[in-house]
Amino acid sequence: ISFISLALAGIIVSIMFTPLSLSYSLLNWGTITITGILQFAFIYILFQNRRLKNGMPFLYKKDSASVGVTISFVIIYIFIHFQKIDLTTEVMHLIFLFFITFLFFALLHWWRRKITQSYIEKLRLGELEDLYKDLENKEKEIEKLRKSNQYLDRIIHKDNKLIPAMEFAVSNYLQNTDSMNTEQARQYGQELLSQLQEMSDEREGIINTYKESTSQHLQTGIPAMDAVLQYMEKRALESGIRYSMKFDDDLKQLLPKYISEADALHMLSDLIENALIAASHNTRKEVHIHLGFSYENLFFDIYDSGVPFTMETYQNFGNQRYTTYADSGGSGIGLTDIWKLKRKYKASLQIYEYAPEHGTFTKKIRILFDRKNHFLIQTYRAKEIHSNIIRSDLHVFPYGEYTLSEIIEDPSSN
Repeated sequence: ISFISLALAGIIVSIMFTPLSLSYSLLNWGTITITGILQFAFIYILFQNRRLKNGMPFLYKKDSASVGVTISFVIIYIFIHFQKIDLTTEVMHLIFLFFITFLFFALLHWWRRKITQSYIEKLRLGELEDLYKDLENKEKEIEKLRKSNQYLDRIIHKDNKLIPAMEFAVSNYLQNTDSMNTEQARQYGQELLSQLQEMSDEREGIINTYKESTSQHLQTGIPAMDAVLQYMEKRALESGIRYSMKFDDDLKQLLPKYISEADALHMLSDLIENALIAASHNTRKEVHIHLGFSYENLFFDIYDSGVPFTMETYQNFGNQRYTTYADSGGSGIGLTDIWKLKRKYKASLQIYEYAPEHGTFTKKIRILFDRKNHFLIQTYRAKEIHSNIIRSDLHVFPYGEYTLSEIIEDPSSN
């Protein structure tokens, strides 16, 4: 980078000073000074770029640094070596240009490859982080259910003895009422009724607690959004689709920083509706909604168990209306509106396709409000998509050695 900036500064200074008729000493010192200033300015401007602002994290690994240093030493050697050779001959001049051009493209190819590897590694680390969080939440839920089960076990164990005993007491009371005097019968019946009422109240409290813990809806705190999510849940239940939701904290306070409430409702409605239509066409019907934050960026995650997108859907996504489910109410308008809102907020659209053996879900759509306007796919069908789709704005990552991500990107990457 230093040599390239020096060469560029030298060319500019040469063009500036050649027409001037200055003394040799003044020209010499002037060109050296201005060239140095320009060289520093070029390097400074380069590292103000968002990709390079935090340095070059893809060079942190030992093997990456070794390759970069080797290429740089070769470039330095060629510059020094050719300074000692007369480049006035055409052959030597062409050889020099060939070596410099070849090394430039080799360095560019290596650099792009390392950036891609670094990006995918960030996806993998983000996936692990989200999996650990989900695992921790699941363990908390399991522990809560385990304690609840232990409590219910004790109640059932006690009821196995208490209910037959109360049944016997009631039967005995009814049989012996005639032999008791009125006051004795009334007092015995009152005590028996009191015990039965106590048992009834205790069991009613347990049932109410269970109902609250199992049927209480998660709330985002945004009334209109809660209404949309619960309406979609009702539609899912009517179609026999298992529907679950998860919300991160502070969603109500932070959402307006990224998207207006009206546009968020519009986008969520289209995303969830498309997921419900897709899931309804599969034997295993399941949809999961996760609204949260990753690296301080808002995201909407929609999982479904429907069939993967077709090549035509990827090719036409955002360009024109297209739907795979025209026979069941799909119109393609939802995908078009999602793309318009994505473009409006410069959000990144990330689609993750899970292999059939992965588990419940077949794909996930993430809308990440990171102001980068990416269109990314990570899939086990990377070769097929590469060979069938021609889009300059689509970037496809392979599924295999890297775990599919929840959607997390390095905020310093471009």
